[in-house]
Amino acid sequence: MTFFDLILRGQLPRLLFCLTMFIGNDAVADHSVEHLPSTVTKILAKHKVPKDSMSLYILEFDSNDPLVALNIDTPRNPASVIKLLTTYAGLDILGPNYTWETHVHLDGKLTNGTLDGNLVIEGGGDPFLVREAFWHLLFTLRNRGIQHINGDLLIDNEHFEDEHGSPADFDNKPYRVYNTFPDAALLNFRAHQFHFIPMDKKLHIYADPPSSNLQIRNKVKLVKGACKGKHRRLKFNVLKQGAVTTVEFSGNYPKRCGNQQLLRTVLANGDYIFGVFKALWEDMGGTINGKYGETSIDDNNPFYIVPSKPLSEIITYINKYSNNVMTRQLLLTIGKENKNNVGNKIAGRKVISDWLQNISIPAPELTIENGSGLSRSARITARTLAMMLQHALHSPYQPEYFSSLPLVGIDGTVRKRLKGIIPPGSARIKTGLIDNVRSMAGYVKSKSNKNYIIVSLQNYKGIQNTTGRLVQDEILKWLYKQ
Repeated sequence: MTFFDLILRGQLPRLLFCLTMFIGNDAVADHSVEHLPSTVTKILAKHKVPKDSMSLYILEFDSNDPLVALNIDTPRNPASVIKLLTTYAGLDILGPNYTWETHVHLDGKLTNGTLDGNLVIEGGGDPFLVREAFWHLLFTLRNRGIQHINGDLLIDNEHFEDEHGSPADFDNKPYRVYNTFPDAALLNFRAHQFHFIPMDKKLHIYADPPSSNLQIRNKVKLVKGACKGKHRRLKFNVLKQGAVTTVEFSGNYPKRCGNQQLLRTVLANGDYIFGVFKALWEDMGGTINGKYGETSIDDNNPFYIVPSKPLSEIITYINKYSNNVMTRQLLLTIGKENKNNVGNKIAGRKVISDWLQNISIPAPELTIENGSGLSRSARITARTLAMMLQHALHSPYQPEYFSSLPLVGIDGTVRKRLKGIIPPGSARIKTGLIDNVRSMAGYVKSKSNKNYIIVSLQNYKGIQNTTGRLVQDEILKWLYKQ
C-alpha cells in the first residue's frame, strides 16, 4: 500500500502530521531549494518574466524539506485558487452534511386549490437551487393543493446582506455568469442559456429556463460559409422596458455552426425568480394574479421546506468548475452561522481568519475579499496555502475535500490539461486565472509513487496568457517525473 493510499484511507499516523505540518520560517529558510526546474527557467527567460514574480512551494507529504521553496512568503493574488481556502474552511467549520433550506410560506388562506393571499419564498442561501430543483419545488406545491394564487409572489432574502456595487465592477461585463452577485434567494445563478438552432432558412433562438418577463428579439441572419467564432459573431443587446426585459440578437450566423449555446445573466434576481416562477407555474396549469415583491417573514411553521445538497457536494461544484457565486454564498454562510447575524463578507472573513489561527496557521498577509478569487485585492502566500493543504491531509473530512478537486486530464477546469503527457488523475489541481494572475495548487502523485503538495502563484503583466499556462504545465510534468 502506497503512502498516497494511506492518505486516502485516513490511516496516516497522527505523529507524522505533527512532524511535517507546522514548518516554521527558520526551518524552510534552512532547507530552501530556490532553484526552478531548468525547463521552467527557460520559459521565463524566453518570455522575459522575472523569477521574483512567482512563488512556488513543493513539499513531499512525508518530508519537512521542501523540494522547491521560492518566494513562499510573498503575498500574491491567488485568483480562484483562494476557493481552496474557502471550501476547506467551510467543510471544517460547517461539516460535510451541512445543508441550506429554502422555506415556502402561505401568507393567506388556502381553500379548494386557491390561495387568497401571497406566496412567500424565504431564501436560505442555497448555492445550488437550480432550475430542476425549483421545478420540483413548484411541482410539490401543485401536488399539495395550490393551483391559483390570488396575490403576489414575495421573496424574503434577508438572510444575507445585499452586496454593494454592480456586477460590472470587476471587468465591465455585467452579463457574464461569473460576475453574479450572491443572494439568499439565488435561483439558478440568475442564468439563462440561450440556444441557437439553425432551422430551414432561419435561426431559432430560445431561452432556458423560460421566463414570463423575458422576450427575445431575433434579428439574426442565417448565412452560408465557414463557422468562425460561433455565437461571438452575434451582437447582444439588453433592453428593459417596464416589467419586461428584451434581449436582442443581431448579426450573421453561419449555418455550419450548428447548434450552439450562450450563457448570460440579464435579469435582476427578483425579476428572474418571478419570471421563471410564473412561466413554470403556468406551464403546470397554475395561475398567479399578482406581481413580484419583497418581504421579511417571521414564521416558524413553513408550508414546505426544500433542503439543499450537502456541503460535501456543493464544494465539488465549486472547486471542479470554479463557480464564483457559489463560493460567495458559502463565505456569507460561514459568517452567518458563526457570528449569529445576517450573512456578510466581513463576518465570513473574520471567521476564516480566526479558524486559521485556531489550527495554528498564521496568515497575517491574508486578504480574502469575497472568497471566490474574483478580486484584484485578494492576497495570500504560498506558505499559507501549503500549510492549509497539509492540514487537510489529516482532516477527518480529507476524502470529501480531495474528491472536490479537479483531476488533471479527467474533469473540471483541468479536464483537457496534459492529456497523454501525464497519466489521468495523477494531479488534483485547482487553477486560477484573471488578468495578470496565473495560479494553481493541490496534490500530485509522481510516477515513483511519491506524493506532493504544490502551490504556484504568478503575478505579472500578461501572465494569464499562454506563458503562465506553459509554466504550470512544465512544473506539473517535471514534478510527475520525480
